[in-house]
Amino acid sequence: MNRNIRFITRVAILLAITLVFQYLGRFMGPQNNFIVGPVVNAVLLIATQMTGLSGGLVIAIIAPIASALTNKAAIAPIILAFSPCIIAGNAILVLAYYFLKKRKKLVGVAAGAIGKSVFLYGAILIFIGLMKLNPKVGAALTLLFSWPQLVTAILGGMIALAILPVLERTIKE
Repeated sequence: MNRNIRFITRVAILLAITLVFQYLGRFMGPQNNFIVGPVVNAVLLIATQMTGLSGGLVIAIIAPIASALTNKAAIAPIILAFSPCIIAGNAILVLAYYFLKKRKKLVGVAAGAIGKSVFLYGAILIFIGLMKLNPKVGAALTLLFSWPQLVTAILGGMIALAILPVLERTIKE
């Protein structure tokens, strides 16, 4: 199969999985980020492993924008405005994994998870200050973009590390 077709097909399938979980997450209740987040993070890492840096970054960019644009929650416009920071956080996860996976995949996952969560926490604090958000909304966003980001990135990494050996055995280049 042509390399470009294989790349586009894999990225499209992985992006579709991400978008479906993001959509279904809207029906899972208030703690949906502990289901959707690990899946999205796992897909980011799987895409990076299976398609390279560009595939992981494509999903890192498209997924947050698509999620924000299709979100019906009251804070959706705020999340859309914060999307560049979410994209950057996803890119940190992808880049750390990509550059550290050669040493050990677990190191790439850990560094990416820590980098993403620290970045998003700092970014949301700055964003809330700049946007002068209602304190109640600011508190909810601060919680959303604090420790849960670390937990969901680590869980996503564990999912990816469990799935990748199976994918790499079954998908012949």
